[in-house]
Amino acid sequence: MGGALRELMAEVVATGTERRCAHLTLRHDPFFGRLPQGSEEVAIGVALSAGQQAADRIVAQHGQSPDRIVSALHVKVTWSDTYLQTGKAVLFSEYGGRPPSITLYRRSINEANDLIREHGLSDLLGLGDITPVHLTHEVYHHLEMRKLTEGTRDYRIETLSLGPIRLRTGLPSLSEIAANRFAMAVLRINVPVKAIEFITIYRYNPEYAWQLLEELRELPT
Repeated sequence: MGGALRELMAEVVATGTERRCAHLTLRHDPFFGRLPQGSEEVAIGVALSAGQQAADRIVAQHGQSPDRIVSALHVKVTWSDTYLQTGKAVLFSEYGGRPPSITLYRRSINEANDLIREHGLSDLLGLGDITPVHLTHEVYHHLEMRKLTEGTRDYRIETLSLGPIRLRTGLPSLSEIAANRFAMAVLRINVPVKAIEFITIYRYNPEYAWQLLEELRELPT
């Protein structure tokens, strides 16, 4: 598996620009089909800007250390041995708002870290431990949920039009794109968070990982 995994990740890192990864995330949104034609770039721009603005503010206030940031924000961090997998997705971390807390899933994170070490991927990724990435990603969700940053909540699309009735909703993927940008900016890493996730995707479904890479290649840069 090692050679093939390294080959895959080399292609992902070379191909997976931040915008391509953002497009991939957006196109897997359950409401993507409702997005007005031609507005994909605008939506992604909103999300990336939201993540960057939040990162600039947090770094100015608390520095770059994720541990220092969560301490300053009074967010509890716990580790769980529960293993959660939904369809093709493996859960690494989760934010809960009552009380504010971040859960890190030990098995998922350790599996990814083991693969990085065993197959010499740290030089490609610029990191050997994904824990700070997922911890910082969840910090953004805390900021957005607590309205400590403007976030992406104001970007909404119409899902139903019935006479004078107009139903509108946000796009969950925009918050994920913003959180990934936030993590990249705070930690000053160059490889998109979505690209790093290909390691675990390959671990459980190599064929799907290669298919996803082909999809990534076709997206706007």
